[in-house]
Amino acid sequence: MSAIELQTLSEQLRSLPGLRSKRDIQEASTIFEHHPFPELGDASRLGDDTALIPPQLGSLLLACEGMQPELVIEDPWFAGWSGVLVNLSDIAAMGGRPLALVNSLWGQGDEAGQKLLEGMRFACDKFAVPMVGGHTNNQSPYSALSVSVLGMADGPVLSARAAQPGDALVFLIDGDGSFYRHYPFWDAATKADPERLRAQLSLLPKLAHARIARAAKDISMGGLVGTAVMFSEACGLQITIDLDAIPRPVGINELSWLSCFPSFGFLLAIPQTEFTSLRNLVNLHSCLMCETIGRFEAQPSGVWLERDSQTHQIWDEASPLTGFGAVATP
Repeated sequence: MSAIELQTLSEQLRSLPGLRSKRDIQEASTIFEHHPFPELGDASRLGDDTALIPPQLGSLLLACEGMQPELVIEDPWFAGWSGVLVNLSDIAAMGGRPLALVNSLWGQGDEAGQKLLEGMRFACDKFAVPMVGGHTNNQSPYSALSVSVLGMADGPVLSARAAQPGDALVFLIDGDGSFYRHYPFWDAATKADPERLRAQLSLLPKLAHARIARAAKDISMGGLVGTAVMFSEACGLQITIDLDAIPRPVGINELSWLSCFPSFGFLLAIPQTEFTSLRNLVNLHSCLMCETIGRFEAQPSGVWLERDSQTHQIWDEASPLTGFGAVATP
């Protein structure tokens, strides 16, 4: 092979789209910590094909969230922040603690992509959970973000299917916040002290380990009532919600409160005998609202709203929501 032929081949290889696209990763390399687990040595540095995670003893938990396209476009920083936050809530709802996150980002390599990364890094720092890898495509015709988290439960898992007839439906939320811009997001986290946020997130594993909580669901985009529907569908029990028992910050519209996506908000199934223990733990967190707002009953799954001795069924099992229903009793 002549020198000219070798040069031509080199230029062809150097210009391969698959190679040039790897430059997209540089943006993330300027944002995230390169060595999240230094105790594991150089093999745990970012840049390999897979992240190296410290060994664990317990049940592994894995979750993934894709962010709404409108939010990614309109407010990329908050979309990045939310992509981390919602995953951490999913792990907590199962009685676990987060270990590490990964993300997949599609965009045009513009300022919006930078803000998505910065929002994720801000959340990682707030909660002390590392971003250990991901995928970046800056040649995409659209913008999108997906974030996944690995977690672990070293005690009982708070599966929504574990709720029992007679359990109380308890609403647990950080009420010290406000709605974020024009979105239905109750933000009690972006300006909060990191230690407060980490302590709150660790509360769910404590409730699981002490067997104070039997089951849990984090309040998601369906709001409090929509999350209750998913809870009922999973456990196969009827849930009745007393609307007047739901704690609400002063001046906040009821419909907005019932339909919002809180930064820290959960529905819990609590045995009647564990109320005092629950209150003792929650009282250590001054910003948290915690009240019994309903009950689980041994009736076919469905959700009823109750006020002034009037009831109205908002959902029944004849109209599946997620399709992941309760396990049939033999």
